[in-house]
Amino acid sequence: MIQYEVAKIALPPLPSALTIAGPVPTTVGFPNSDPFTINGNDRFNAGSPNPFDPTCGNQNKPAVGTVQDVGNGTLTPTQVATQSQNNVINALPRPDHYTGSDACTGGQPDVQNVQNTANTLFTTVDGLNSVVQNIKNAATTTWGDNPSIPGPDFGTPANYSATPPVPAVPKITVVNGDLTFGPGTGAGILLVTGTLNMHGNFNFDGVILVIGAGHVIFSGGGGGQINGAMVVANIGQTSGCASGTANCYPKNPTDGNLNNPKQLGTPIFDWAGGGGNSIRFDSCTIANVGGAANFTVIARREITY
Repeated sequence: MIQYEVAKIALPPLPSALTIAGPVPTTVGFPNSDPFTINGNDRFNAGSPNPFDPTCGNQNKPAVGTVQDVGNGTLTPTQVATQSQNNVINALPRPDHYTGSDACTGGQPDVQNVQNTANTLFTTVDGLNSVVQNIKNAATTTWGDNPSIPGPDFGTPANYSATPPVPAVPKITVVNGDLTFGPGTGAGILLVTGTLNMHGNFNFDGVILVIGAGHVIFSGGGGGQINGAMVVANIGQTSGCASGTANCYPKNPTDGNLNNPKQLGTPIFDWAGGGGNSIRFDSCTIANVGGAANFTVIARREITY
């Protein structure tokens, strides 16, 4: 008799609307656009129930969260995460546009060191790599480096106002390498192991993970929104990507291409384009897209019967 064990992808709880793992540099960039916001207050709070699952919602998070795995010789990991938190705060042109679970006063932004509240899968190279591998195994669509647009289909955004509810058609999309996205729409989980270049109007319901090179660039205005959460982390080597040789985690996300030494690298986050784009934490959408993943085989065995 042959037995198979199957499971759906299980995303660990997202610690904030935007989570940036690793030592955030002082060059981190956020837009100076008046409509641009990042909001960690759950999109489905009391008074606006989700028709798909009325039990979810009310899971307010910080607007931006920072984490770190190791110290730097003089500072502990928690202190490095706090330094990253301060670098983000100092880079915000409009601090009062970043709201969340911590009801900051006086226009202060809700940017937090979430080291002690984040799931450990988001705070280490091995943990983040396991997230990448689990999503790769559950992917409904996998693309190589720089897929042509409008080639990728990122799924259909959820329609929460439908009566009766019309479910989303979310997809688990993996791009092994760089991706240019926008204008466009999507729903599900989008994993980019290289550089994510975003442009103009875009709407995405679900989770966007830029884990690998940990490089996000946004240019041009727009009026779309990410309803869910976003994570950025540098965990893989990129030295061989240009030449096509070894040591290129974005194109070949394997254990052997992780950062050496195995610690979080410096992410690059440059959101120069603003417009009305925004990120809004949405626990119901996160649960919805996670539950829509395909079952994947996680174990196989033969038994004498």
